Amino acid sequence: MSKILIDAGMSSRGWSRIGTFFRCPQLFAYQRRLNMEMIPAAALTRGSMGHVMQAHQHAIWGCQQGGCHVGDDYMTDASTLLSPEDSVYAWVEQCGEGAEFIDEMVETFRRYMAKFPEAPGRIVAVAYPIMAVLGTKQGEWGLWVVHPDELDTPLDVAHFKAVDGHKIEPTPLNCPGHPDSGKAIALTRRLDLVTRDTTGRVYIWDHKHNARVQANKSTDGYAIDGGFAAFRIMGKQIWGDEFGGVMLNLIQRTPPWTVARPMVPATPHRDRHFAKMLWRAEHELARLDRDGDDFWEWPKVQNESSCVGRYGKCSGIKLCFYGEAGKY
Repeated sequence: MSKILIDAGMSSRGWSRIGTFFRCPQLFAYQRRLNMEMIPAAALTRGSMGHVMQAHQHAIWGCQQGGCHVGDDYMTDASTLLSPEDSVYAWVEQCGEGAEFIDEMVETFRRYMAKFPEAPGRIVAVAYPIMAVLGTKQGEWGLWVVHPDELDTPLDVAHFKAVDGHKIEPTPLNCPGHPDSGKAIALTRRLDLVTRDTTGRVYIWDHKHNARVQANKSTDGYAIDGGFAAFRIMGKQIWGDEFGGVMLNLIQRTPPWTVARPMVPATPHRDRHFAKMLWRAEHELARLDRDGDDFWEWPKVQNESSCVGRYGKCSGIKLCFYGEAGKY
């Protein structure tokens, strides 16, 4: 029997989609409507390769500890899984990319394991899919996590079962003329890793493979990212008072292969109105799509700190300068 390759990729309606729209509607249009490559392909490929090895290692540890959720399944037999290094070769073969990065990413993984040869607690879940919808539950409007049994439920249903068993009445997209008008607004996440510590606290982990990691650098940039707000909101609903927060697993893929594991600071004020911001953004996006505006003329942020940030110029800046001529 062939061994299992874990799907550690992005979820279907994850933060990378609407988060780009929050950042800049014009950048979203370049990337998602004009199908331009706004993030270097090499960075995405390396990240995916690192993620799949991390997923396999933590899933193996989870099985050895007695069992854990891996994707949609609960697994107890580590022998059914590819080894971490075999998994990256299988991923490259399946995806048809990344062969030139295998040596680099395998070396990065080996250096990581030399620093952290044991599991960071009891493994609860790996590459764990979750979905939340905007709507009302027990008289309160917000973003509510859907029960795992209903992850594949169509978005045009009258209600969902929440993770706690109560009924969610979705507040559908209200954009007449748009193909998704009348359907629930959903946000999906695939949790890289979930662990439980010796005190019973549960943590969501997010793996990042970077060219450079500074061990004591502020994590406020991650904290303000809406994807981490979604992690906290969803984590609190799934694990209640046991939820301890969100951890970063920052892995440097170049010498000296630094690893940092900081906690992401909480942002309670922003989290409280996150659902309203998501509602507004989804409607603004739907109206732009419905009205057929020229993709080259979507709203632009036009702000120095956004267009030329800490990582340099936005990859779309020349397109905003010159339009289609900026492609050349």
